Amino acid sequence: MKALIVTKEHQLVLSEELPVPRIGAYEALVKNDCCMICNGTDLGVIEGAIHEVETYPVVLGHEVAGRVIAVGDKVTYYKIGDLVVRAGHPGTKEIGSAWGGFSEFGIVKDYQAVKRDKAKVKDASLGITQQVCPADMKSEDASMLITLKETYSAITRIGAGGCQRLAIIGDGPVALAFVSCARLQGVEEIYLFGNHREKLQAGLRLGADSAVFNKDRNEVEIIRQKLKGNVDFCIDTIGCNTTITQCMDYIREDGTVAVYGLKNDARLEVPFPTFRNFTIKYVQWPLPDQEALAHEPVVKAIMSGKVSAKDFTTHRFSLEEFQKGFQAVRDRKALKVVLYFH
Repeated sequence: MKALIVTKEHQLVLSEELPVPRIGAYEALVKNDCCMICNGTDLGVIEGAIHEVETYPVVLGHEVAGRVIAVGDKVTYYKIGDLVVRAGHPGTKEIGSAWGGFSEFGIVKDYQAVKRDKAKVKDASLGITQQVCPADMKSEDASMLITLKETYSAITRIGAGGCQRLAIIGDGPVALAFVSCARLQGVEEIYLFGNHREKLQAGLRLGADSAVFNKDRNEVEIIRQKLKGNVDFCIDTIGCNTTITQCMDYIREDGTVAVYGLKNDARLEVPFPTFRNFTIKYVQWPLPDQEALAHEPVVKAIMSGKVSAKDFTTHRFSLEEFQKGFQAVRDRKALKVVLYFH
């Protein structure tokens, strides 16, 4: 079977040597339809910058959707034909798994059945977010669910749902997903800050009330004067000292800066504000149970047409054309890139 593997030399290659994984009693086998490139995590794995992935080679990818083609004897949650997300190849003795979504076949685990039977199944908790989607949902929309659920659950975790003012730093796919999910959660005013005019325009289409071009000093100063001390929450989708400091310009006396981006500096160094009551909170990694809770409302938004993968996906390629897809991400020409297996 075909799969994308990051080698020990941190090169991304297409392999046809990986075996189709065998399923256990509490697992289901999935034939994957498509997998999206995660601009942050996937590139970080390739570069060796994700702490959770230390041993190479590994099978890459996690924003994946596919159909169940076989189920284990103890499985009750999945049935053949189900559209599911986050199926991953578990790897082999020689090749590890960085969630393993860029593989033609993957495995999902029936977490509830494992819990019910008090069975011992390796990495059973992965099944918490390996959820079933509506039968008529498009695979690409299901793949996009991963980013949307992660950002939706992050808004819930920091308590920003329904707040009056939210600022979002960044204009990549994660930032735009935050715009969509903040609108779904009833945030009254959404302000988006970025460095690319075309992406900021996309943010306005997705529901931002204002999109600020960081490179225009006059534009930035006008909005800074308007928002200074008046923003309830500021989400930094970049994750470095400069963008965290930018958040500090806007948050209110007891406001919260939520750092979601993975571009970490070695040290956190931001100017201490004039006020004494504020929070800097890191929400860089989704909590499985919280992501799972976001499944129903986000699926409902997609199926009702409020959100669509088409709002985010700018490039589509076959798995064999993976180099074009990753290059489009590196060149910042793409928002979301989806690779199709068949």
